[in-house]
Amino acid sequence: MKRENINYVVVGVFVLGMLAAFFVVLYQITGRTGPTDEYFVTYGNITGIKYGTPVLYEGFQVGQVEKIVPVREAGKTRYRLTLSIRKDWQIPADSEARIIASGLLSAITIDIREGASQTMLVPGDILKGIEATNIFAAVNDVAADLRELSRDSIRPLIDNLNRHADTLVADFTNLTDTSIRPMIDTINQKFGHEVIEDLNRLMEKLNESADRLLSVLDTDNQRHLDQILVNLETASNALNELLVRIEGTRVTMDGVLLNIDNVVENNRENIHTSITDLQRSLGAVSSNIDAIVHHMEGSSRNIHELSRRIRENPGLILRSAPPPEEGAGSPE
Repeated sequence: MKRENINYVVVGVFVLGMLAAFFVVLYQITGRTGPTDEYFVTYGNITGIKYGTPVLYEGFQVGQVEKIVPVREAGKTRYRLTLSIRKDWQIPADSEARIIASGLLSAITIDIREGASQTMLVPGDILKGIEATNIFAAVNDVAADLRELSRDSIRPLIDNLNRHADTLVADFTNLTDTSIRPMIDTINQKFGHEVIEDLNRLMEKLNESADRLLSVLDTDNQRHLDQILVNLETASNALNELLVRIEGTRVTMDGVLLNIDNVVENNRENIHTSITDLQRSLGAVSSNIDAIVHHMEGSSRNIHELSRRIRENPGLILRSAPPPEEGAGSPE
């Protein structure tokens, strides 16, 4: 066979191998790792769900979303999902398929929570679907309710109080002009100048009180009260957001503690064996510690003696004879 033909054969085999590897990788990415069974689940809202969305079973990926079909049930549009799950995978009949997201930026997945039933589903059965709770939508609903309460209840109440206060001040002023002053004039005519002066002082105090009441209910104070209500609404929104975050943290911690408990439970024998081995190792070290310390001390003395000799005679490193002492004669 010519060299050129050999080269062509090698190149062709290499290309076919790369194509086969590419199809294998593509097969793995699409989640098709073998024969599958089809199950069905229905949701009213499938935000974030699409073809190829992973299907987990207690956190372990067992398949993916194969098909999404809108259907009409009881006058509402719902979505029937076809799930491709590994063939012969055991799913209890009371299991629940929940739409979850592990974090704010995590992808949406369908997690099947294993039930306690001894009866297993068969391919083609329908799983019970549990939709995800939209936290941000709930917070927005609470904020909208507070805003509506402020607009439809609190503000009209304040306006009504202002109108009644204005009416009260007007009635009080009218009462002063039409009743009290004529009465004072009559008393002045009958009882003398001293009583009139006392009544005048009383009227001045009443007028000052009325002015103070009007100053309390002026436009600036109304604006301040409106600002206080706005601040209360903002604080309520912040408190609701804080409560939502605390609840999310609690749920996360529950999951972490459950995972730790599962790890400890599943590795109980290994942990016990490791502790036993560690105790044996510590016992062996403890029984031989004196000999180890003795050898280490001897090694330290030897190293110290070697360093001392090297300092006195560096020629030992090159295996040369020690230099002659000063004042000594040359060898005969």
